Amino acid sequence: MNTISSLNRAGTSATNSASATSATAAIATTASTSSGAAARGDSTVVSLGGAPPPGPTFVWENRTRSTAAVMMAQNFANQPMAGRLQGLGGELLKQVAYDGADFSQSIQRAPDGVHADTYDMLVAPSQVSQHGMGDNQVALTITTRSGVKVQLSLDAGDNSVAIKAESSDDLNEAERKALGKLAEGFQKAIDGITEDPPRIDLAGLTQYDSGALTAVDLKATIKLNPKETQKLEFHADATSRSVNFSGPAGAAKVAVDLSQPAAWGNKEQQAKALDRYLQQVDQAGLRGQASGAMLGMFKDAFTDMNSDYGLPAVAPSRNLLLTERDHALTTGLADFNASMSLPDVASNPAKPLEKDSFSYELSQHTQMSGQSAWDLSVSQQQQSRLKASYHMPVKAGATLALDLSPNSQNYQYVTIDDAASSSTSFKYDQGVLAKASHAMQASRSTRVLEYMYGKVKDDHTSPEGKASSRDLLPSLQDDALPTGAWERAQALGAINDGIFLQANPGAIAVGDR
Repeated sequence: MNTISSLNRAGTSATNSASATSATAAIATTASTSSGAAARGDSTVVSLGGAPPPGPTFVWENRTRSTAAVMMAQNFANQPMAGRLQGLGGELLKQVAYDGADFSQSIQRAPDGVHADTYDMLVAPSQVSQHGMGDNQVALTITTRSGVKVQLSLDAGDNSVAIKAESSDDLNEAERKALGKLAEGFQKAIDGITEDPPRIDLAGLTQYDSGALTAVDLKATIKLNPKETQKLEFHADATSRSVNFSGPAGAAKVAVDLSQPAAWGNKEQQAKALDRYLQQVDQAGLRGQASGAMLGMFKDAFTDMNSDYGLPAVAPSRNLLLTERDHALTTGLADFNASMSLPDVASNPAKPLEKDSFSYELSQHTQMSGQSAWDLSVSQQQQSRLKASYHMPVKAGATLALDLSPNSQNYQYVTIDDAASSSTSFKYDQGVLAKASHAMQASRSTRVLEYMYGKVKDDHTSPEGKASSRDLLPSLQDDALPTGAWERAQALGAINDGIFLQANPGAIAVGDR
C-alpha cells in the first residue's frame, strides 16, 4: 500500500465542507492498484476505508490534490454546468500565488458500472484529460515585470471539469503576492460572465499591481444554452484597457487609451464625466428602444474600463500638467472608443426586411502639443452616433401583435439617425491663456412610416438640429474668476458642466456664433 499525501494547499479547509469531502474522498488517501492496472498503466483506484458516501464516483487526471481540486469535485457533484467554475478561478490563482507551482487536474464522472463500497478515486491520465474540451472555457494570462507568463485555464462541460496553471519561469515573492491580489477580481469576472443573462464585472482585473505585473488578459467562451454562446476578451496594460464581448443580447467594445495621463482629472472630475457619459447611453437606449440586458452590460463595461486608472506608466512632465482652469475645459477621463449593437430582429413576418435594430457609438479624443505651459495647446472632442429602427403601435398604450393577417398590419415603423459632437480647445502663448472656445452640435432624423392594413398611410421625416459656439476666454480670465478658492471652484465647475456632449438638440443653448 502507498500513502498519497497532499502536494499543494489542501489544508484543512477542504474538510470543512461535507459535500466536498464526500465527493472527492479526502485529502490524504491510501492507494491500491486495481487488478492488472499497474501493469497496463491504465488506471489506479485510490480508496479510503469507512462508510460509503452518497454521490457519484469520479475519474481524475492525476493524484495531485489541492483545495481547488476539492472544489472541482464539489461543483461537479452539486452544480449545473453554469456553476461548475464557481470559486475555481480565484482559488487556482491563490494556489499559484501561494506556491508558484504548475498545477493540472481534470475530473469527470466514472463510466457506468464503476462502483465501490469505499471512497474511490479512479486515476486515468490518458483517458481523462479534458483541458480545452468544455463548453465553458476561461483563460487568464498574466505577464509579470520580469517577463514571466502565468497562464490559467478552466473548462467545464456536461461531463467534466478541468483546470490548469502554468508559469514560464519561477515567480519572485512580489509577483506571487500581486497574483494573489487578483484572485477575487478573477473570480468576479468568471461569476459575471457565467450568469444568465451575463454580467460584466472586470473592475478587479483592471486594478493589478503595476509594480510587479505588466499585462492581464482574459478570454471566456460560455455556452448559455444549446444554441447560444457568450464570448468575452479583456486586455489591460500600462497604456490601454479594452474589452469586447458578444452573445445573444448583442455585441460591444470599449477601448480606453491610458497613454496621455496629463489630461486626466482628479477622481471627482472623472466620476462626474463618467456619470454624464452614462446619462448619454441611457438616453440613447430610451430613444432607440434598446431592450434586453445589453444596455446594462455595456454600461458596466464602460464603467469598469474608466474607473481608477491607477498610476500612469510614465508620469507626465511637470511642465505639461494642466491647471485647475485648464481642467474646466476637459472631461478628465482618458480617451476612449466605445460601441454596442443589438441583433437585428424581423418582428413583422409580413415585412421581414423591416428590422428592429440598434447601434450606438461613443468616443472621446484629446490632442496635446507644446513643450511646456509656455506654449501648451489642447483640443478635445466628444462624439456620439445612434442608428435604430423599431415597430410601435399607432395608438399609445396599444399592443402590437404582428402576423401575416392584414388586420394585424396597423403600426408605425420608426427609423432614427442621430449624431452629436462637443469640442473644446485652448492655447497658451508665452504662458498666458490666449484662446479658449467650445462648440457643440446635435442633429436628429426621425422617419415614421405608418401602415394601415399593411398599406402605407403616411411617410414623414422629422429633421432636428442645433449648434452653438462660445468664446470662453473672457470668463476664464483671472479678473473674471472669483478670488476665493471655493467660489473659484464653483465657477470653473459651472463652465465644465457646459462642455459635455448633448445628443438632444433641445438641450443645447445657442451661444455666440
